[in-house]
Amino acid sequence: MSRCRTFRTWLLIAGSLIGRPVHAEESMPEKLAQTAHSPSRIAAGDIRPHVEYLASPELEGRGTARGKDLSRQYLIRQFEELHLEPLFGKGSFEQDIPGPRAKNVERPVLGKNIGAWLEGSDMAVRDEFIVLSAHYDHLGVENGQVYPGADDNAGSVAMMLEVARHFARAENRPRRSLIFLSCDLEEKMLWGARWFVAHPPRPLEKIKLFITAEMIGRTLGDLPMKTIFVLGSGTRSDYGPFQSEKVPFLFFSGGEHADYHTPRDTAERVDCQRAAHVANLIAEVCRRVADAEATPLWTDKPARELDEVRTLRRITDLVLQSDDAARDEGKPRLSPLQRFTVTNVHSRATQIIERGEMKPEERPWLIRSAQLLLLTVF
Repeated sequence: MSRCRTFRTWLLIAGSLIGRPVHAEESMPEKLAQTAHSPSRIAAGDIRPHVEYLASPELEGRGTARGKDLSRQYLIRQFEELHLEPLFGKGSFEQDIPGPRAKNVERPVLGKNIGAWLEGSDMAVRDEFIVLSAHYDHLGVENGQVYPGADDNAGSVAMMLEVARHFARAENRPRRSLIFLSCDLEEKMLWGARWFVAHPPRPLEKIKLFITAEMIGRTLGDLPMKTIFVLGSGTRSDYGPFQSEKVPFLFFSGGEHADYHTPRDTAERVDCQRAAHVANLIAEVCRRVADAEATPLWTDKPARELDEVRTLRRITDLVLQSDDAARDEGKPRLSPLQRFTVTNVHSRATQIIERGEMKPEERPWLIRSAQLLLLTVF
């Protein structure tokens, strides 16, 4: 995730898609994943090798020139093995991302987006696309320390590659075409996604849904919950430039944890089984939208329901339970002030849920509470 964020409110800001709210908190449904059209199921063993390589010391945190080049070679090799079509002009898997123009100096290339596509089966809609994205860049090496970026964002890149494999090997291709995109420079003001949207290889109006993911291999604050957050509104991560162009989107994330943007974000800390569950869920979302008669529609005024408040209460409940357990062991997680804050937020969220509605004037409190928890507790 971009380091430029002043507030990270994406956690609880859910929106609407296809005229209904996209819930901020969802349990990963096994029955949904089991309805996949292909007999192949993405497993932890499929995810793990990608994460281990992309987060290995050899790739230098995917932030140095050498590390990024190795990352790009790896992604392209995966796409070639799946016989996917190059996404960009002149049969290339790469899209150069230039830097600012300078007088009498050739414009430098700051990074490269990597993309491939799988043609749909229905001639009537194969010129429409579902885009699945996961940025591959990370922080690189700082002060001699490698920032591996295993959860941020090697796990999501692994998901994208395995979903691509899932569809490339399926007996029946989806009706609409699928684009598999890995943007560069997400950590630099989303510059890769911004350039892609400004110079799309396919018309933006033909993109019926943009899906992206970050940090799907762990949970918010490492809390014990089988949850993935799914957002359909907001202005964070690589979906921001697509949102600005009113392209319907979904953002999948487990949330931040103590190892976010630190050298401790290593491969062995990623729950590959969890990432595989999310990968199967995303694959089924791609399939359903790609095969549907009607595609998602943009709305400027997303509906707000109690799901956000339920999410806030669930999180604060888990935080308090974890703190109680830690206190029993003589190792409290929270300071007295943090405990007081979490308890107050939990109590008010409970009152709103018991009332059965959230008043318009309570929404600013909801956002401030989410900000406060993210900045002080997690």
